[in-house]
Order: sequence, then C-alpha cells, then structure tokens
Amino acid sequence: MRGIYLTAWSAGSARKMTNTLAMLQRTGLNTVVIDVRDAGFVYMKTGIKLADESHATHNAVAKPKDLLARLAKAGVYPIARIACFRDQFVPKANPKLAVLDRRGKVWKDRSGHSWLDPYSKTNWDYLGQIVDYALEVGFPEIQLDYVRFPSEGDPENQVFPSRSAYPDPKARPEDVIAAFAQAIKAKVKARGGVLSADVFGIISSTQDDQGIGQELEKIAAPFDLICPMVYPSHFAKGEYGIGDPNASPHAIVVKSLLDYRKRLPGKKIRPWLQDFSLGRRYGAKEVRAQIDAAVEVGYSEFLLWNAGNVYTEAAHAKQPALTATAEHPKPTTTPKTGA
Repeated sequence: MRGIYLTAWSAGSARKMTNTLAMLQRTGLNTVVIDVRDAGFVYMKTGIKLADESHATHNAVAKPKDLLARLAKAGVYPIARIACFRDQFVPKANPKLAVLDRRGKVWKDRSGHSWLDPYSKTNWDYLGQIVDYALEVGFPEIQLDYVRFPSEGDPENQVFPSRSAYPDPKARPEDVIAAFAQAIKAKVKARGGVLSADVFGIISSTQDDQGIGQELEKIAAPFDLICPMVYPSHFAKGEYGIGDPNASPHAIVVKSLLDYRKRLPGKKIRPWLQDFSLGRRYGAKEVRAQIDAAVEVGYSEFLLWNAGNVYTEAAHAKQPALTATAEHPKPTTTPKTGA
C-alpha cells in the first residue's frame, strides 16, 4: 500500500475526491487514510451517545458507505484513522473522563488540547464504539493515532481520575496502552479487519516508553503493522550522527527504519513520510529521497502526510520498485502529525 492522508472534509467532498482519485491514478498511489476521529471530532454520524452528548459529532462524510464503494471501484484501499486519547470535546462535557491537573481542572498540553484518561474503561468503550462503527461501514483497516499518554506539557501536573479503579493501579503507561490496544485488536479481528498504529519515529532509538506508553516492542505486539512517523523535520539536530536531519531526508529515514527493522524483525512496517515543509522547503527531490530510503531498507509500503492534502506528484514516477508492491500547517509551525 502506498498512500496519502485525507481529512474527513476532503474525503466527504465529491469534487475533492474526484481530484484525489485522478491524482492517485497519475502517480500510482493506491491508498487513502481518512479521518474518522481526530482531536475529539467524530466526522461521521455514528449515533454514539457520548459523541453526540459531547457535541463531538460533525457530518463531514455524510455517506461513508457510498464513499467506500467509490474507492473500491477505483481500486483504492481505505484506512480509517482514529486518533485516540487527545480530545477537546469529551473532557469539557465530562471532566471525570479527562486527564486533570492537581487543582482538579482539565489538564491541557502546550497546544491547548485536553486528553482522555487512558485508565478509564468508559473511554476504552467509547473509542471501541468508534472502531466498531468504522468496521461496520466497511473500512478494512483501523489505524490508531495518539494511542499514548500525553507528551507535551508538565507531566508532574497530570492526574488520572480512573487510575484507582484500574485493575492494576500501579500499571505503567506502556502496559495500559498495550492492554487498550489488545482490547481494540479483539474487536478488529472479530470482524476480520487489519489493525495498525502510528508511533513516533524516534522511539526506535530509545529503550523505554518516554513516559507516554510507547515502548516499541510492547506497543507493536498487538498490531498487524506499525506506521512510524519518520519525518526528517521532527528529528533533533545531531540525531543518528546527522548534523541536520531535515536537510538529509534519505539518510535519516534509512537510519531510523534500520532501527525498526532491527528491533521488530517480524513486524510489518509502513512508514509515514514527510510531504510538507517545516523549517526547510520540501519538494519532489526530498519526498522521493524518503521513498527511496524506505525501499532500500526493505519497506516498499509507505504513507505520505500533508495536513492540507496537497501532495507532490512529481515525486512519484511509476517506477517498478514501487508499482510491484501491494488542519493546514504553515512552513514555520509544527503540523499535526499525530502519534
């Protein structure tokens, strides 16, 4: 699968979808990752009580079954992206389901987002209902994003109201996230679906969970495949001995994915690659360098991220190595890239 990310609004627009399908045909790309839920927004009328009561429901894709039928006719593989614990609706309506601060107020990260408490069984059930809905309308693959504890902001000021009721209140974040993923896996497998997860690209070079529940081997276990976000712009200068990773897209993607291959030798990897400019202008050369790097490491599948859904067609000459395999950022600001 070689694909792109689409917002729900893009996917729900007949005109935008016509243009997207034409672009996929021209480039040889064959997959779209579509938002079903992001930052708390639920982009389809699911009928899920908590979504409706929290005013999270937005009708961006009015007829999801028709959309999926259109994609199937075009030979395009659809993936449902469900961002899990970052949520700006439920915490406001139900603070007891949110990560709180020590004053008892809803905790927010540096970007102003609130988060669902990962210890809460109610939150697990809510996210599971959204997964069930996506499978029911016909998505063959569920991709979990933000399947972690919050990483931005003061962790010392975080309070998890449901922790005391969790079966093991002393459970570490990586164990909580792994258990949640196993619960979602049971739902997906019961319907014959595929389960994937977005993870930070950098976690392949660390030996712990960084306090967010993404210890590589543990989080990878429940998933059929892992989608590391190896965006060159997101690596610190000097990472992997590369002075400026953003200026060396081929080298940084190779080194990062080699770590994934080493630590997860039996796991399918489908990396997210950068098709946006952040700190440095990215064009066809830079996008192509990442694709070539992934293929060189042995991963012929990939996904491209551009929050504005504007992709660099010139990076996609229909080369045999590829065709043989199965929110809008400003250049100076960090795009929403999940995990």
